[in-house]
Amino acid sequence: MTDPNVNERINLLGKMEIFSTLERNELEIVAYNSQVVRYRKGSLIFTEDSPGNELFVIKEGEVLITRHRGDDDIDIAQFIAGESFGEWDLIGNTPRDATAVAMRDSDLLVFPREGMTFPMFLQKYPKMSARMTYKLLAIITERIRKTQRMISEKTRWVRDLKKQMLVDKLTGLYNMYYLLEEYDELRAPSGRPLALLIIKPDNFKDINDRFGHEAGDKILILMSIFIQSVLRDTDTAVRFQGDEFAAVLLGTGREEAIAMARDLGVVMHGIDIGEITGDPGVKITVSIGISLRPAHGLDAPTLAQSARDAMFRARCKGGNRIAAAK
Repeated sequence: MTDPNVNERINLLGKMEIFSTLERNELEIVAYNSQVVRYRKGSLIFTEDSPGNELFVIKEGEVLITRHRGDDDIDIAQFIAGESFGEWDLIGNTPRDATAVAMRDSDLLVFPREGMTFPMFLQKYPKMSARMTYKLLAIITERIRKTQRMISEKTRWVRDLKKQMLVDKLTGLYNMYYLLEEYDELRAPSGRPLALLIIKPDNFKDINDRFGHEAGDKILILMSIFIQSVLRDTDTAVRFQGDEFAAVLLGTGREEAIAMARDLGVVMHGIDIGEITGDPGVKITVSIGISLRPAHGLDAPTLAQSARDAMFRARCKGGNRIAAAK
């Protein structure tokens, strides 16, 4: 063994966790079966579907790992001097699922060297290879655990972000997208009935035009508060769109839904908006449409459309009334 650069490679290998269980003479064997390769800026180190039979340790430089999806290249990892990559492909002996490119001129220690494969190394040095393989598995396992911990730590953040996207900012109620996209969370257990109400004020446009949008917003907030005051703990109020509200009534049949709609109509008419409008004679009246599961559909979009159609029929008959889907 007369390679003049072997000591440099031994020193680099000795700093890597992968080779931390090896003795000096074993590091020397790995060093002689490795080589340092210079990659110019922009050079491809490996590509997707290429054989995964090499481990890389960055002596100098920077490497970007990307994955091609559709028409885009997605950056998934970036490595700098002193770090390694390619361990999983090496131990799994599987084709690469990503592309590696040198972000600047980079010197990489490549193991095993050209002309040698990892299975050949395993066969030639079985005891040392067993310890290396065990260490590789431990490193990969720990990386998976760290990723899982990171995902777990962000779960609440993701849930909070998702909730912000599904909540109406003005009223604090869930919005239409929650009803349509997250309907499974609202569904009653199989076999139990469910009623969906669509509630729309008959005279909101007139109020908005006469007293302004700020007054209109305050009235919508009041309506949301009073709707929630009528609903039960198991029910869900939704600002469906514009001045329309929805109420999901779990375990509720036709007669109960009609009774709830009547209560909502009475409460809406009783809201005092005199301080907002300056005219105590102005009252809110609402038209309410009702659809039932399973009679009028099983999915949220179908139920919502049936209830809206019924609501508009009630409005066409003069408003301030209730109509059930046909």
